[in-house]
Amino acid sequence: MKKYFLFSILVISINLISQNAISEEFLDRCKHDNCYMDRIEEMISIVLPEGSKVESIEKSEFPGIYKVYFGDLQPLYVSKDGKYFIYGQMFKINWDSTGVGAYAGQTYKSLEPNVDNLTDLDILEKRLSLMQEIESSELISFKSNKQLYELTVFTDVDCGYCRKLHKEIKEYNDLGITIRYAAFPRSGLGTDAFTKMVGAWCSSDSKKAITNLKNGKNPSLTFCDSQPVSKHYAIGKKIGITGTPAIITESGELLPGYYSPKDLLKKLKS
Repeated sequence: MKKYFLFSILVISINLISQNAISEEFLDRCKHDNCYMDRIEEMISIVLPEGSKVESIEKSEFPGIYKVYFGDLQPLYVSKDGKYFIYGQMFKINWDSTGVGAYAGQTYKSLEPNVDNLTDLDILEKRLSLMQEIESSELISFKSNKQLYELTVFTDVDCGYCRKLHKEIKEYNDLGITIRYAAFPRSGLGTDAFTKMVGAWCSSDSKKAITNLKNGKNPSLTFCDSQPVSKHYAIGKKIGITGTPAIITESGELLPGYYSPKDLLKKLKS
């Protein structure tokens, strides 16, 4: 993606940019956010990859800089005139109080710098926003009776480590971890794995159906128009999932791969 943007900047003619550049007079007249956003969208659309489009524009914490989402979890950071953008990390320096001291009869607060990665926070926020598109009723849930954590796990019934995770579902539950399955057939839509998973989600007893499939059984499966497998797969692709199992925490963090019950609990507590 970064190489693409660098290449795009080289091949786009200066004349094209200059024709769309915003005059100082325009900026003086632009007194509301929508005005800036319209111009940002116009400018940034010129350099986006083919097939991409601006999905949303939001103010960032950096004064005068806007976040532009275009189908990627990571936003572009764009100046309000639309002329400048960065595809990279943004950081913020905070000062945390570490105590109170005294010197020459005067008290003072001791401060230490703390650096936040705003881009990582933006990605977490965007991932959570996309996950909210999945209704809890669409998930196959194995609930813990003493729930401490509720995780969404993108799974594939033919995935070896997904099967290993499922065989240990009681151990996760006993540790206070609720597992909610979302569908992610790695081979794609319309494949054998996809068909199996549609059958599991359409079953009157989806927990039993997915357990049978993960145990290598091929029970008779039913199908329904309301199946969410295609939707889950599309959302999984958007949030950066490339393999299974893929665990999404309640804060929006992505934990790729398999974790044993004890290792997962340790990770969640850290």
